[in-house]
Amino acid sequence: MHQHIVEVNVACSVEEVYNLWQRVENVPRLMPLVKEVEIIKGSDDLSLWKFGLGFPLLTQWTSHITQRVPQKLIAWESVSGLKNRGCAEFFSTDKGCRLCLTVAFDLPGGVVGTLLKTVNIDRWLEANLVESLNRFQSLIEKEVLRQKGW
Repeated sequence: MHQHIVEVNVACSVEEVYNLWQRVENVPRLMPLVKEVEIIKGSDDLSLWKFGLGFPLLTQWTSHITQRVPQKLIAWESVSGLKNRGCAEFFSTDKGCRLCLTVAFDLPGGVVGTLLKTVNIDRWLEANLVESLNRFQSLIEKEVLRQKGW
């Protein structure tokens, strides 16, 4: 499995960061490569994810939240589709919250997997994750300031 760990410091409380992050349907707004997240009816812990640049570089999976510790941790793993797992950890800091995101995945097989290896997908994905967390930081900080009327 390919694994990446990225972190960002957010000038918001752990509770504010956790509450936004736990609503997985928000993720496409925060991470441009996540095209869609749909909660599977009847379960708060199962969701269908669509990820990629577009056809043929588009994949999907069903994800299961394996652990929730309020204001501390959200962990998941795929139960179908692209094999992946990860967790988001939330740490209180003197200036707000540090979010640590760990993502591990297997590359798809066939032509797409071969193509991804040749374009150094690990470096590209790492940069994308950092950019996505920076985008998340900016969006949540603006949203919290707006809600507080600042």
